[in-house]
Amino acid sequence: MGPPGGILVHVLTGCMLAATSFAQACDTTTLTTSAPSDSNTNVVLSSFSYCGGVLNTTAYINNLAYNKQVTLYYTDRQGRSTPLASVALSYQNGVENTNFEIWGSSTLAYVDGITQLLNLTYNVVDLGTVYTQSLNQTVVASGEPEPTLAAPPAPYAMPLGFGDDITSWLAASNGSQVTASYSKMFRNIDPNITGAVDGVVVAGRSGPSFESKLPDYEYDWVRDSSLTMEVVQQLYAAATEADAKQAYEDQLFAYAMARAVEQNDPNLQTGLGEPKFYLNNTVFTGPWGRPQNDGPATAAITLMEFAESYMAAGGNQTTVLQKIYDSTTYPNVAPVQKDLLFVARNWTSPSFDLWEEQSSDHFYTRMVQRRALVMGAKFAATVSDNATASTLQEAADALTASLDVFWDVNRGILLYEYGPVLSNKASYLDAAVILALIHGYANDGVYSYTNEQVQSTVVRFVTSFISTYTLANVTQDSSGQVLGVPIGRYPEDIYNGTGTQENGGNPWYLTTAAVAQYFWTASAEYSDAGSMAVTNTSQSFFDYFAPSANLTTGETYSSGSAEFDAVIDSLNGWGDAFMRTAKFYTPADGSLAEEYNRNTGLPQGCEDLTWSYASIITAAIQRASLRNDTAFLQDLANLGFTPNR
Repeated sequence: MGPPGGILVHVLTGCMLAATSFAQACDTTTLTTSAPSDSNTNVVLSSFSYCGGVLNTTAYINNLAYNKQVTLYYTDRQGRSTPLASVALSYQNGVENTNFEIWGSSTLAYVDGITQLLNLTYNVVDLGTVYTQSLNQTVVASGEPEPTLAAPPAPYAMPLGFGDDITSWLAASNGSQVTASYSKMFRNIDPNITGAVDGVVVAGRSGPSFESKLPDYEYDWVRDSSLTMEVVQQLYAAATEADAKQAYEDQLFAYAMARAVEQNDPNLQTGLGEPKFYLNNTVFTGPWGRPQNDGPATAAITLMEFAESYMAAGGNQTTVLQKIYDSTTYPNVAPVQKDLLFVARNWTSPSFDLWEEQSSDHFYTRMVQRRALVMGAKFAATVSDNATASTLQEAADALTASLDVFWDVNRGILLYEYGPVLSNKASYLDAAVILALIHGYANDGVYSYTNEQVQSTVVRFVTSFISTYTLANVTQDSSGQVLGVPIGRYPEDIYNGTGTQENGGNPWYLTTAAVAQYFWTASAEYSDAGSMAVTNTSQSFFDYFAPSANLTTGETYSSGSAEFDAVIDSLNGWGDAFMRTAKFYTPADGSLAEEYNRNTGLPQGCEDLTWSYASIITAAIQRASLRNDTAFLQDLANLGFTPNR
């Protein structure tokens, strides 16, 4: 098939890879240089090159709606067409005097390679229409030879053991960061904002009602709310002081009611996968990345945990059925069964990720869905809903069998998504994989914290930020103690907290705390198991994070051995090092924004992000458990809080 207009031009241009100019020129194939004049043509590839391992493309896209996705599909080095053999294009600029836009990509593709461009697909999401241009264009590599995937670097530090500074910062006592996070988190639950109803959680204190107007986070996000209320549920389960326990219980029942109201909103755009609601608990209907199918799963997880804690504290099953679980009999007030069945019926469907950027099959979403289904099958059986239990278990088994596709042996990582990568997000590295464990691990061995594939992913993810952020050059605090690498969402991130800009992405408090929590949980998992095995896949993890242990591939080390103890000491030390980074860039009053600047370390983005506070608390709970501090969670829970209204 010939190019539109019969134009086929080869030109030589300079090519760049990782900001390095190459002496060898790149061969760019230009298919057309102007937007289509044919009213029936809505998508046209303009040019492409594969230079030094980078796929560069431009295309003309008719601007038919706000939400749209443009994906180029190709065959890899082995001639295969898979979901990984694709790249998402992004908006570049408009075309003057036309309704067309120029979209493009510049994506590292050398790991899998490219042999032929198959087609360019334009999905007009808002209209439910898809346009496709068949290409069948042979791709010839030019410029410098394709690079090879670099090994992780040598470690810059070897932190060991727990630090008194972190123990103090995370103490359940007045003046600590944990108590500051506690009070500031609860200020955002049932917030004292005009129009806000009981049971909602404001995502952060930036928006119309706050001094900081941008970004506008004055919404109740289903995901953020459920993860925050899971912290409240942990506090409820641990509280022994009657007034505090009752206050937590009241909030959790209000949250269950609010979730049921969300489910029954007549204006839902994509069913239960709606991502966010106004604080009056009516659905946001404007353009957005929807559906986000992790939300029903995490909401169900939190409320099932609450139901179990409530019954353990003497609550009766009838109340659980009426106010939490039985959506069939009580559809207006009991949300859990409905959310679980939605997950069971929709887990195979692509949806947007937790960063709301890309519709695909996401590891994070699959993991939280799996946890919800596994928990749900057991919970449904407990309340004698055997039909639902069977449905959920069947879905859980099928979902579990699907997870293998996320392991990429060529990259040595678990892919954050199995499908078209965001434009320029070619590393496939994302904090979502670690967050998937924290929020989605079902404690049954399926992708545990010490899984070899998880470990290989963690070392590549963490070290990717060393060359990304100027801040990573600061490796010690003022007392000479080790700082962990500042952790963002992913190394190619361009979101700066209010908009996008080149090299604009920053470290986030919640992702930095999540990495700390990962290391403490991995340490606990090894200690509980009493042994650790080293494989070809996990060797790089131990080489970077526990070099003093001198572990050998193929060996298994038992608790009490010098090697085992050295690894545990290292994991604990790295956990503290990452939390020390969060501490180092936290203002004196304990306020946590969404991000801290990649160059200066100053807070940036949404103020008082609720998830930031929740992440500090969950990490602190894990650290206290690891240290056998049995009083920590109870002491924190018994602090109590004053309702906002």
